[in-house]
This record gives sequence, C-alpha cells and structure tokens, in this order.
Amino acid sequence: MKQVSKSLLPLLIIGSLFFFMGCGNDTATTDNSNAEPSVEEATDSTVEVQSITTEKLQEKIDDDQWIIVDTRINDAYNGWALEGVTRGGHIKGAVDFSANWIRFEVENQDQLLQEALKEKGITPDKNVVLYDANGEDAALVADYLMQQGIENLYTYDVKEWAMNEELPMESYPNHHLLVPASWVHELIENDNNGNPYKIFEVSWGEISEDYLNGHIPGAVHINTDDVEEGPIWNRLSDEALETFAENYGITIDTTVVLYGSDSTAAFRVATILKYMGAEDVRVLNGGFAAWENSGYDIELEDREKEPVESFGATVPVNKDYIIDLPEAKTILADQEGSKLVDIRSWDEYIGTTSGYSYIEGKGRPAGAVWGYDLDVYRNMDNTMRNPSEIKSMWYEWGITPEQNLSFFCGTGWRAAEVLIYAEVMGLENISLFDGGWNEWQDDSNNPIELGEPN
Repeated sequence: MKQVSKSLLPLLIIGSLFFFMGCGNDTATTDNSNAEPSVEEATDSTVEVQSITTEKLQEKIDDDQWIIVDTRINDAYNGWALEGVTRGGHIKGAVDFSANWIRFEVENQDQLLQEALKEKGITPDKNVVLYDANGEDAALVADYLMQQGIENLYTYDVKEWAMNEELPMESYPNHHLLVPASWVHELIENDNNGNPYKIFEVSWGEISEDYLNGHIPGAVHINTDDVEEGPIWNRLSDEALETFAENYGITIDTTVVLYGSDSTAAFRVATILKYMGAEDVRVLNGGFAAWENSGYDIELEDREKEPVESFGATVPVNKDYIIDLPEAKTILADQEGSKLVDIRSWDEYIGTTSGYSYIEGKGRPAGAVWGYDLDVYRNMDNTMRNPSEIKSMWYEWGITPEQNLSFFCGTGWRAAEVLIYAEVMGLENISLFDGGWNEWQDDSNNPIELGEPN
C-alpha cells in the first residue's frame, strides 16, 4: 500500500508546526534547557567567515561537497530583483534558507530549523556558501550555523554573480503573482504610476477584526461570502461575480493586491478573479505579517468600497481556470495524462475524518491522488516553499508538471493557494476543482475510496 515517504515525514512535521508569530516582545520563548544552542543564543554574537570569489564559486558549484545557500527573503529567491541585484532569482542549483526563518520566532523553532537544515542538505561535512545582497542575511545564517556545528562556511555577494549575464540564475516564470511587501509599498508610494489599483484584506465575515486592528494603508476588506455561497461553497454565478467586482471597484485592468493574516482566503479570491478575467492579480507573499515585519505603516481607518459601473468583460474570460464536477470526472477518467490532486490532510484523504463540521462524507473521489496538505507548501514565514521540493513531493504520487492537473480540497481554499503556486512555477494545464470534496460527497452516486491506496 502507498505510504507517506519517510524522507518527507520531517517536512510534514515542519509544515504542520510552523506558525508565524512576528518578532515583538510577545513572541514565544525558547527552552534553553537542552544541549542544543537556541536561536536567540545563535544571534547574539557575530561570526566572521571568509568570503569566496566568483571564480572560486564557479569551480565549486557542481561539486557535491559544496552547497550553495540563498539566505535572502523568499521573493528574491523566486525571481524578484531586490536590494540592488540586477537579475532576479537565485544562483542555479542553490537551496534556500532565509535569514527571516531565524529572525522571527516560532514554536519549536530550534528543532524545526535543524530539520530544515537536514532536508536541504546543509550538514557539517559540507562546504557551505551563504549568499545575500545586503551583507546581513548571510552573516545571521552563518552565526546560526556555527552554533549548530557547521563551520566550513563562506559568504558571497550575489550582486556580483547577477552582473555577469553568462552565469546561470533561475527564477520562476510567474513569480510576479506573489509580491514582496516592498513592491506593495512602492505601488502605494507611486500611486501605480497613475494606473488603477486596489488593495484588499480578505477574510470571512462582514467585520474583520484583523482589518480593524490595523491594515495596509488604503486597503478595503473583502468578505469571502461575496464570492461564494453555501452549502457547497462554490463560487457565485458569473453574473453575481461581475456584480461583486463592480461593487468593489475592480475592472479587468485594475491591479489587484490581496492579502490576509491567513493567506488562504486571499488565494481563494485571487483564483476567482483570475477565472473572471482580471489581468493583474497579485497576492502578498507571507501575508500581513510580511508587511508588518518590513516595518511599513499600518492604518486603522475603515475604508469604504468605491464601485465602478462595469467590470469591463463578460465573466468568465478564463473559463478553464476553475472547473466543476463534470470536468473533474473527465480528469479522473484520464489517469495517464491527468491527475485530480487532493490538497487535504492525510487523514482526510484516507477517510479517517471529513475535516469539516458541516461535511458528513469521508474519503476521496475514486482515483484522486494525494498532493499533501497545504502546510507543507509553506515556509515557516508562510511564504511559498521551494518549487523543487514541491515537485519532489508530487513525484512521490506520480504527479508531474506536464500533466493536466486539477487541485481540490474541501471547499476550494487550500487548493486555490497551491494552484497559484503551480502557476508561479510555470505550469500551464492547471485548474481548481471548485466543489472539491464537499460537492463530490454530496452525491451518493459519485464513487468514493477509503483507506490507503494500493
């Protein structure tokens, strides 16, 4: 029977436990009673390590005794040209271990960081090159690694590598869909160069406590009830979605930035807007915490919606971006070229629980493959996980990028986030099965499987 790969169990643990808590005085404390040094201890000192030249790095980049580590924020790794770097993305072959994972405390942080080091192959027997663009990130990670007994360390300024067009760098084709806080700040500062834009905090309910406690300046709250309805919680009718857009002042050519304290709601609305035909939809990578921890201003003013007369197109423009039950069954019938990918927990997938208080049925659509729960798609700061690691998870279940992939979960929120990540990676034949498990189990004629697959 198909089991969870032992090599991925630590990742599942990491993904399930990581919870971003910020860096203020109210953050969790670390138990210092064990023999391992704490993150706090690791960051109290400054470690000086030798730098490496571009020429030397070129010689060692394919040497399996050397590992290249990008210590910058996730956005830079994905493809954004930040902090004076002339080319966005990362040195080809580099793994990511962001300094932010050390800066911002989380529960069980020491243990989880050490698990991450093992998964990425950052071990004491390797020569480790840590690179950044600001002279701070690599030093912080070097300090932490020295405390973990990893001493063969070198630092490098990636700006030098980026200036030489002949040296290989990798960025993800649609990294622009996930934006750093700095990009949102610049959007506000330059008023999007006079072009229309909107910023929305997205969560369920008419009143959002998160929004009222402070939000990005100019942001308006979106209630997810304005784009979906029960009991299945599918998207609203196309006509109703046009009305939603008009009420919130969204046109087909409006730049739309979505975020939340929990990003799943933002991704849910993002997929619906893209289905509708909105041409420039972005999600703040890492959610509101990314904005707060960048030190940007927040406001308390309750901003009102500013309606427009017309969305500017007949919905849906991108009809195949979201599919329904008949299309999901067609995908299941094509087991070689297509996959219906379940983005729920293992217990939901095998039918131990439905995962929802209002969903009675347990199990999975017969023939659906497990794509792992959402938690393992996120880094500890709730940014997008390294796509190479995502693909490795998929390969365990026969999921490959060239297939026709449709992602689903219970009601479309978790799967929406993975759909956007897949698009960031450059996958093309992808969609969201909107009704997901809730719609499938609602009809007793739909075949269901329970237990671990053979």
